[in-house]
Amino acid sequence: MLTEPKNIMISGVTLNWARLDTPADNPFGGAPSWEVQIETTDKAQAKALKDDGLNVKEADGTFTVSLRRKSETKDGSPMAPVRVVDAAKNPIDGANRRKIGNGSTGNVIVWLAPYEYAGKKGIAASLTAVQVTDMVEYSAEASMDFDSVSANEETADLF
Repeated sequence: MLTEPKNIMISGVTLNWARLDTPADNPFGGAPSWEVQIETTDKAQAKALKDDGLNVKEADGTFTVSLRRKSETKDGSPMAPVRVVDAAKNPIDGANRRKIGNGSTGNVIVWLAPYEYAGKKGIAASLTAVQVTDMVEYSAEASMDFDSVSANEETADLF
């Protein structure tokens, strides 16, 4: 069990659902957060992440962890954004952060700290930095689309 705060580096993971340009709204309330989902198929790496207290989910031999960094502290002070760099450690700016697409690969640094609050114990995790080593550029274009169909009287009444 973790007894002191520490940083861990998680290397060679797939990056998905990166929201690193501006904080995303929190659907459960609270401060918006920067976020990314990491994915690995390495069982030993997944076990190490779980042993560190991260919430590792598994489906069909793929292990995922959702990582976040809140945009504000408890008292409402702003938090520094997640540091994002390329393979050569050059900063990736806000506009280019939006281009990080699913399937990109990289490394992440996560700060972990034990907590005890209202009778509950656990490990708090905060995304600190992301290094994109192989970027797959995000594209909003759908790879699938509808065919054109002519409306008939039955479907026309639905709208």
